[in-house]
Amino acid sequence: MISPAQKFLQKHYAQKERNTDNLRAINAYEMMLAKLNNDRIRLKKFQSTEAKIELKKQLIPEYMDWINGVLESDNAQQDDVFMRLMVWMIDTKQFELAYPLAEHALKHNWVTPDEYQRQTATLITEELANTTLAQISNKQTVNADVLLKFAELVADKDMFDQVRAKLNKAIGYVLKETQPEQALGYLKRALELDESSGVKTAIKELEKALNKTDS
Repeated sequence: MISPAQKFLQKHYAQKERNTDNLRAINAYEMMLAKLNNDRIRLKKFQSTEAKIELKKQLIPEYMDWINGVLESDNAQQDDVFMRLMVWMIDTKQFELAYPLAEHALKHNWVTPDEYQRQTATLITEELANTTLAQISNKQTVNADVLLKFAELVADKDMFDQVRAKLNKAIGYVLKETQPEQALGYLKRALELDESSGVKTAIKELEKALNKTDS
């Protein structure tokens, strides 16, 4: 459990530039990295993805003062703690919480930690799409508005067509019941980007339903 004093210091040092003139900020960042590495070791003890997600949910609040310090100060210095927490937030379906982190990371051209092996916009898009498609498969509700915000955020970013197709597919599936015409547009765009995106059946079903409505 983090004490109020530790929470204050987290936020305070997250706002500071890390250089040789500010060794305390460097040390604070290294402490956050050490905590993160320890928490990652805890996560690796689980084989269950569900168990990992539950632990991430419990751990994320312990980092929020650091995250908020970075965001509030608009700190432009690369921060791997921040980047990993952004992915954790998406993994745990906390898309609205993750959005300002994604916005900040793209604004400052931050790179992803080495093991992700993807550019930042690609990582954000693919993690978001995969998590959304898993929610849909499990018949869970997804907030379409935040997905559309993410889509706008990465609209001009370079990435593989297949990854962008996956996000269009996810948005199309989320909108199918409430906004079928808009959903059809996203699904058709997914097919344009990737013939193997797996949306052909959904497109046919939507076109059939919309034709019935018009007749």
